[in-house]
Amino acid sequence: MRVVILFLGIFLASCSYKSIDYGKVKKEYYCIKRIHFPRAEATALDVITRAVSDAVISAGGRLECSGRTTRFIVVNIKSLRISPIGYSPAQRASIYKVSIDLDFLLENRKNETVLKKNIKEMAQYTGVGLTGDVERRYAIEEIGRVVSVRIFSILTGK
Repeated sequence: MRVVILFLGIFLASCSYKSIDYGKVKKEYYCIKRIHFPRAEATALDVITRAVSDAVISAGGRLECSGRTTRFIVVNIKSLRISPIGYSPAQRASIYKVSIDLDFLLENRKNETVLKKNIKEMAQYTGVGLTGDVERRYAIEEIGRVVSVRIFSILTGK
């Protein structure tokens, strides 16, 4: 019993957090130069734009298109597939599978590519099948959250 308490005490003592000094982090100024999507899908374009903006801000960068901008973001969406894979008893789509393939580019002031990453992600959204096309939008928002996390990890290097 004492051994268990000892191990529990050692385990709990090792659980801690690492503080980050944000004073040493250099603030980068980013500008979303272009998000290219060949299809006319306003919902997906809005969701991806918001995902990129959230990732930049979460990574500690600033969004500003001005003379102080040091990095320009270009996103080329190659494909976005939204497929209903499950149906409700009322025969409405209730489960959507969404996959996206995009290129994320960072350019400097001279339009030279500093970083180019290909992002391929897949997500699934399950709804109740009663709200029409709303669940399709939620599926697109779900893939947007996944893309945001991926871009955050690219920008922070983690």
